[in-house]
Formats: sequence, C-alpha cells, structure tokens
Amino acid sequence: MQNKGTFIVFEGIDGCGKSTQIMKFVEHLSKLSKYNHILLTRNPYKARETREILKINDAPESQAEKLAELFVNDRIEQTKEIILPHLEKGHYVVSDRYKLSTIAYQSAQGMPVEKLKQMHEGMPIPDITFIVDVPAEIGGERMDKDNRDKHRLKASTEFQEKVRQKYLESVKHLPDEKIFIIDGTKSVEEIHKQITEEFEKLNILKDIKC
Repeated sequence: MQNKGTFIVFEGIDGCGKSTQIMKFVEHLSKLSKYNHILLTRNPYKARETREILKINDAPESQAEKLAELFVNDRIEQTKEIILPHLEKGHYVVSDRYKLSTIAYQSAQGMPVEKLKQMHEGMPIPDITFIVDVPAEIGGERMDKDNRDKHRLKASTEFQEKVRQKYLESVKHLPDEKIFIIDGTKSVEEIHKQITEEFEKLNILKDIKC
C-alpha cells in the first residue's frame, strides 16, 4: 500500500537515545513548513496488560508469544484509529517503535522471525525506519544515569545485546523496507544530521515518483 502521507519510525534498544532524536526530528519537520501536519505516536499504544506483565511478572522473558500477541493487537488498534487516518490525509506520522520492536524483542526471546513477520501482514509499511544503534552496555549506562525504571527485560544487558543483534539483522529479514542503522554513539547533533540527510533523500525519491 502506497502511503499518501509519510510514515517514519524510530527503533532501538532501551537507552539508545531515540527519544531525543524523535523530538529533534519532529522539530525539524515543523520547521520545514508551517503546513506540515505531524502525528507523534508510540508503542505500546494502549496495551496496559503488556506493561503489567513487564513490570510485575517474575519471568516476562518466558512469555514471548503472549507479549507478541498483545503488542500486535495493540498495534492493529493503533493503525486503525490513528496511523492510517493520518496517512490518508497526507500527514507525517512519526512513531516511537513499531513492528521491529516486536520482531527484535520477541525473536530474542526465542520466537521465529518469520512468525513475527506474518503477524504484521496487512499493516502499513513505514516509508523509512531509523534504528539508533548502541551497544547494550552504553544503553544501560545511559538509563542508570537518567535514573530510568527498568523492567526485567530492560535490566539484562545480555538480553539487550541479543535484541540489538536482532535489530541489526532486520535489514536482512526485511530487504524490501527502507531501514537505516544510525550510529547512536556519536553526538546528538551528528546523529540528527545523518537522520535528516537520509530523510531528505527519501523525500526527493517520493517527489520524483509523484
């Protein structure tokens, strides 16, 4: 499905710095034109049960299929309620996480990547996805520095590194999607510059196709 609007997704392990980059990118979009309409959303969308499993369950890593089902159902609702309506209107939709989060995290928990991909069939495909990549140790240090709460999956550096590797493999698993791996160890401004440069290339291509 060809989006009338532009669907941009930011991904990465916890502590990678994507939240900072999302806000800078949304600011960049708003400065490009006062006529740009921008929806900023995130995953999970409404799934309270998912958050509860991650917070209080003694072994959330053992519930990969349950978590995947909850995340995907939540994403289907998000797609119907806000993502597709805004894309149909020609708006920019910027999402903090999307399907790659489920593919990376739940495949790191042991679920087959192909099954996770199939669960997302029929959903809108992002025009561009940025993976802000940092080693798990750096992500953990940043979270500790910011005093951010950690559920069991976030707290394990070993698990976060597995998730990171799954993210890096996503280019191979989703060869038809525009996925860019951004070095998250660089300065905030350097990362932002690389993201906006890749985005402008996408805009040029879209204009040519139109």
